[in-house]
Amino acid sequence: MDLSVIIVNYRGWNHLSACLDSLRDLNRRISSEVIIVDNNSFDGKLNEFKSGYPGFKFISNEVNGGFANGCNLGSRHANGDFLLFLNPDTVAKTEEIEKLFTRAKDHPENYLSSCRQIDKRGRESKAYGLFQGFGTITGTGRSLYRLLFKNRINETPEQGNNFFRPDWVSGSVILISKEIFNIIGRFDEDYWMYFEDMDLCRRARDRGGNIIYFTDISIQHNHGGSSRVNLKTTSITKTEVLISNHQYLFKHYKGVRRFVLLSWLIIINLISGLLSSFAAILLFFKPKMLSRLFIFLRLLIYYSGVIKRGNWISPRSVNFH
Repeated sequence: MDLSVIIVNYRGWNHLSACLDSLRDLNRRISSEVIIVDNNSFDGKLNEFKSGYPGFKFISNEVNGGFANGCNLGSRHANGDFLLFLNPDTVAKTEEIEKLFTRAKDHPENYLSSCRQIDKRGRESKAYGLFQGFGTITGTGRSLYRLLFKNRINETPEQGNNFFRPDWVSGSVILISKEIFNIIGRFDEDYWMYFEDMDLCRRARDRGGNIIYFTDISIQHNHGGSSRVNLKTTSITKTEVLISNHQYLFKHYKGVRRFVLLSWLIIINLISGLLSSFAAILLFFKPKMLSRLFIFLRLLIYYSGVIKRGNWISPRSVNFH
């Protein structure tokens, strides 16, 4: 089999339905299978849902081990030579997947491939970026870094090309051969959600592989299908962005550099969290602002746990002890 499409779902049934509908004819063009890993949605809808998709393979995860854990579980059941990781809130035309697959197969030096991601209105989201470091740890820092070091950044196609080579691409659309995926160590399950894609790309780059982003291939991505379903889920997932950032810095930096980066990130998060919390109180706990208060409280609990444990792993990770 050429290709295994792996989708990790958590209660995103409406988005997942549209995603799977777009993949119904894929096997007519590419020898393929579609694997859906349900991350313990535990809402009683899985059996009814999968009855409507008899040609797809469903796997029930015993725990909600996060994105990395779900992807790895799916990969262990995959028969394809290549793995295409898709978010459940994507809609992919068969022709676009075929182009992405053909180029990956023809260029084994490209370890990870991805493409443009647009929403229903045709607006493109930035599904790539720079590795985290001193100049790129915050949004403001990244903007300044891009302004000052344009020559160091490869985020636009060279003349006549339909691709460029960013530092990393989003895990919402990643195509990689199963062989390379296993060689570089799969997704790191220390991350519950977010930064596992950046981490995978960094390990691929460290082994000499290219990260490729195609500008003439597009997949629709309607953000938040699983991670923004309600206020509680939103506060959890947004907290995990901050937590995973710490884990990434701890893993990929050493000594004084690691200490300075982690300390600086803590200071930034505490200051912004305090300001957001005060704003939530002043605005009488409006839902959007209330989520920021919850994020700050969750982050404080996480920091206190780090002091006790001595590691930065997310408490939601399957590797947490």
